[in-house]
Amino acid sequence: MSSKTEMLKELLLDLSRASQGNVEASAIISKSQGLTIHSHYPDGIDDKKIPDEDVIAGRATQIQEATRKVFKQLKRGPLIRMLIEGERGYIIICDAGDDAILVVLTNKRANIGYMFFSMSRTARRIDQVLS
Repeated sequence: MSSKTEMLKELLLDLSRASQGNVEASAIISKSQGLTIHSHYPDGIDDKKIPDEDVIAGRATQIQEATRKVFKQLKRGPLIRMLIEGERGYIIICDAGDDAILVVLTNKRANIGYMFFSMSRTARRIDQVLS
């Protein structure tokens, strides 16, 4: 049986493949610590256009916590996922269990509906691996 690290690596690799080359970075981040558990940067991605995993982890944790508070205050129920659109692409953040979030940075060509579906499936598997 594979180690947890190998299983998480394979999950992020599968997510990247499923996106048909539209994922530029992905990371599994600890909610409680704000640190990267595992990350994946596909081959051929320009390092100058994608932030370091520590920056992704820190900012994604901040965004997720602030949005969770807003959702609670506005009585919108539990936060499921976030989609943030920028000029050059998207940031998608979703829960991946009790103490992890899954963050994906994509280009503008990404099929958002399919990314939501793929990320939900991947997040459930991450939760199983980390439990």
